[in-house]
Amino acid sequence: MEKVLTSLLKRGVIPYIVAAVVVLAGLSGAAAATGTLSSDSSATPTPSASTNQLAGYPAAGGANNIVQVINHSDGQSRMNGRVQLNQIPGPNAGPKNEAFAYSSCVNCRSVAVAVQIDLIGPGARNIQPQNLALAVNYLCPGCATGAFAIQDVIQVADPTQIPGDVRAQVPAINAQIRDFSAKYSTDPSITLENAKAFAEAIDAQLRALVGSVVDLKQDVQTDPTTPGASPLASTPGSPESPSASATPTVSGAPTESPQPTPSNSP
Repeated sequence: MEKVLTSLLKRGVIPYIVAAVVVLAGLSGAAAATGTLSSDSSATPTPSASTNQLAGYPAAGGANNIVQVINHSDGQSRMNGRVQLNQIPGPNAGPKNEAFAYSSCVNCRSVAVAVQIDLIGPGARNIQPQNLALAVNYLCPGCATGAFAIQDVIQVADPTQIPGDVRAQVPAINAQIRDFSAKYSTDPSITLENAKAFAEAIDAQLRALVGSVVDLKQDVQTDPTTPGASPLASTPGSPESPSASATPTVSGAPTESPQPTPSNSP
């Protein structure tokens, strides 16, 4: 988990976040102890075909989908989301899908939604998708912050050929995220619970796709300060979320080696 958080924090939009936030890796336990809502709908997905997760050999095939929302504006509601379609024809499948939302203001709301659909081939042997949602409040009275990460791994005969139902879902879900984001940012009657229900509806849509193994991670924070949270530096003029392609991306997967080299995001 620490490596995944490090990956999240190295995306140029955030100069640093101190080690105190990293201890939030135990999301579920911390949230349960403080009365906040943090839940995983399922364990890390394992495709229906038999696989080998090679000990000590993390899968390097696949792109990263990172969605970050940073809110320092009192009274403001911010939401951002994105869908990535990832094609992985090689033997290793290690795509990463991460949603990170951070609030440090007064009476503000922040939501991040990361959705990733991963097409893998029948010959994939090392399948280790990573899915993470992290929400943080820091000195944020009256705030509500939510992160939702939805990852769908589908084993197909040929990952370079996109099934029609999958192809249709990418623009459809992107449109839904845009519409809901606009409403969430302007209508205070739309709550964080509504955002949670929205993410769960996307989860249900993906589960309807043939061969889907879907993992939904959720983290919702309402306490003024999330246990262990610390200040997060922001860079003036930086976008709230790094850009990433929402169009199909073909990612070749390297063969297993003692030190596999992670593939770059498209």
